[in-house]
Amino acid sequence: MRYSEYKSPEESTGLLFWQVSTLWQRAVKEALRQYKLTHTQYVILAVIEELQETGIKITQKRIADFSMIDPMTVSSTLKLLEKKGLTKKSPQENDIRANQISNRKAGTILLQKAIKIVEELDKKFFFEDTKNHATFQILLTSLKKKNFT
Repeated sequence: MRYSEYKSPEESTGLLFWQVSTLWQRAVKEALRQYKLTHTQYVILAVIEELQETGIKITQKRIADFSMIDPMTVSSTLKLLEKKGLTKKSPQENDIRANQISNRKAGTILLQKAIKIVEELDKKFFFEDTKNHATFQILLTSLKKKNFT
């Protein structure tokens, strides 16, 4: 493109990242279709499970902060997950305005099945050899820390 400093699209890190991210998200979407879960629903179920293991009270805000998903998206997705019988809200004892979120048994069972499929997909999609995989993890973690605000 004549307005870009790059001679070819392959030189644009942002474009390459976008393309690879899109390919990965498509693959995850397809893998989760059998469980009737969107990628966002899957991530929220997984975040709830992760936070439950820490013993802290789980709120929509904590889910949004941990996952970096927009709070309004978390809110609407939690409503759908609750309608599906996969999550539940309980009023917090010390703050009646905030609800504590948890996975129902059905949500946990579904998540356990979905995690196996997604983790297998990740192994195949990204780097199967441990050296490249470890390097990629380090680079992604570094980018996340550098840009987290």
